[in-house]
Amino acid sequence: MTQTGWIFPGQGAQSARMAAKFIGRGTFETVLDTIEDISGKPVRDFTTKMADPDLKRTDRAQLAIFAMSSAIAACLREEGLSPAFVAGHSLGHFSALAASGALSLEDATQLVVERGQLMLFSGERVAGGMGVVQGLSADAVSETLKEAKLKIWPANLNLPEQIVVSGAVEDLDPARAVLTAKGGKWVPLNVSGAFHSPLLANEARAFADRIKETAFSTPICPVLSNKDGSPMRSGRDIQDDLLTHMTGQVNWTAVMSRIADQAPDSLIEVGPGKVLTGLMLRFNPALKPASTGVPALMDRAITAHTPQMQEVAA
Repeated sequence: MTQTGWIFPGQGAQSARMAAKFIGRGTFETVLDTIEDISGKPVRDFTTKMADPDLKRTDRAQLAIFAMSSAIAACLREEGLSPAFVAGHSLGHFSALAASGALSLEDATQLVVERGQLMLFSGERVAGGMGVVQGLSADAVSETLKEAKLKIWPANLNLPEQIVVSGAVEDLDPARAVLTAKGGKWVPLNVSGAFHSPLLANEARAFADRIKETAFSTPICPVLSNKDGSPMRSGRDIQDDLLTHMTGQVNWTAVMSRIADQAPDSLIEVGPGKVLTGLMLRFNPALKPASTGVPALMDRAITAHTPQMQEVAA
């Protein structure tokens, strides 16, 4: 029996009118419309009409990516595909939770809406930003920032030497200076907040209260934690893991290490873009995911992964 993992992208994977070519596919449209009804937001407009500058707003981007990922996951299931495990990068973790059944689509949608609004409003409460550091390890980045006594922290460990840092906007330039002096390359990110940093403590507390009120179920397959890649198999473990998600690191390198250790037969990136495909190719080229961000690629992934086609190929 083949083992296929599903991985779900986070914020930054969005693009203008990214779902337009999927319109006309009944299952895809049904999920979009369901999420639009639950959220009370114009999800169809976000995913099929909105231009990049407007879609980049945190709350819109997060809901749009979640909606598209969930709709593609439903299309895969309709064709008989199912994951042996799921993992999602930051926002993508919520898409993974919905796909695994740990969260109902309704609860996952409501959490994504609240998360996006809290993260958007955090930028109004405290000025923050983020940047990408390339060429330095996570330990080197962390030690350098501590020595400089800056309110900047490693937020996303995307690759062994690609670290996203997050924190106070006034400390971003000093952080760039000390990190480039150590040999790193700095790339600024166009975001409006200090996501996955202690500066979101107020928003994280409010979100944790919402998490505690939400019902979690036993997932149909393991969900890999953003913290360390460990597989979670109970609703309680998943709920506890989420309590610090908004301020905690996303250790995607650990997630990819866990995936590599599990040696799946294949991976599918479920959602828009190819961000996670690119990271995995750099981390472990042998585990190239199949992308699904446009209908032709999704159909190709379905053909390659349906049980009937695998039997023919064998």
